Amino acid sequence: MVRVIGWDIGGANVKATHLAFENGRAVGGRAVRRYFEIWRNKAGLGALLRQIYEELGAADSMAVTMTAELADVFSDKAEGVAFILRAMREAIPETPLYAIDLDGRLVPFDGGTEDFLVFAATNWIAEALVLADRRPDCLMVDIGSTTTDLIPIVGGKLAAKGRRDIERLASGELIYTGALRTPVAAIVSLVPLRGALCRISAEYFAIVADVYLLLGRIDPQDYVCATPDGRGKTTQEALGRLARVVCEDSKGLTTEEIVRVAAYIAEKQVQQVTEGMHQVLSRFDRGFRLPVVAVGIGAFLGASCAQRLGLDVGDPPALADGESPPFSPSAAAAYLLGKALG
Repeated sequence: MVRVIGWDIGGANVKATHLAFENGRAVGGRAVRRYFEIWRNKAGLGALLRQIYEELGAADSMAVTMTAELADVFSDKAEGVAFILRAMREAIPETPLYAIDLDGRLVPFDGGTEDFLVFAATNWIAEALVLADRRPDCLMVDIGSTTTDLIPIVGGKLAAKGRRDIERLASGELIYTGALRTPVAAIVSLVPLRGALCRISAEYFAIVADVYLLLGRIDPQDYVCATPDGRGKTTQEALGRLARVVCEDSKGLTTEEIVRVAAYIAEKQVQQVTEGMHQVLSRFDRGFRLPVVAVGIGAFLGASCAQRLGLDVGDPPALADGESPPFSPSAAAAYLLGKALG
């Protein structure tokens, strides 16, 4: 039996998946997710990593992907990568650590100096490599709390045009919009209200989690990030936050009016993602026949976008026999490592 842990260290979430392998097959696993704003408390990362490790149980080896290196608590991305890798090494010194690089390789990390930038923003690569083995022709649409990854897979190969974030933003393969943390002002500048197109306040009053909570697309337990006003995660509190987007409150607007504003915001976010899908798929002769595999906390949004384009939607693959953890970057990292150690 080989036990491995895959990590995905994001700027606002730390995710880990424990997989057990027997005779080269994953036979069981479970996942942990913790909301953690690294820009507020980077010194607390090590303690959190250790806590999660002990909760999941010991492992023979670990693999890590990350996106937290972009957080502005670090002076540059190389500093961020180095900090994260060394925090892992110090928090869990007894377990060998591998980092996934931009080519999808598992590189052992022993604390020495490296070209740290080759490990920056590699979570999508881990997922796409595993998916390419299971779904050789598809478009992976991974919508997380903050970003959307659109990764074409053709003939069992990653057909992504970009590797680094700036290249992926330009190619349409990375869209900075997600299903929870995206501020409403990053999606719309106007909303229809009482027969007019009403400008909105460019303030951090509401996020798209408020939109989807109000529309019934997520439950309160799915609202796994901080609220803009520090209040609760009920529909009534979401109504109040969304009303402030047009400089009102929930007493000055009816519930129906706020719900209609929320529906408009959701529609505009669908348009943001489908625009990127158009850009990516237009590179391939049969791109608009590729089925979509929608994953992430915003998989419901990815499926809506696929249906808008008339594309089939397939289920993500199970990575373990029996009860399998959700398909995610941390699960994919664990799977790649377990197969490599097989």
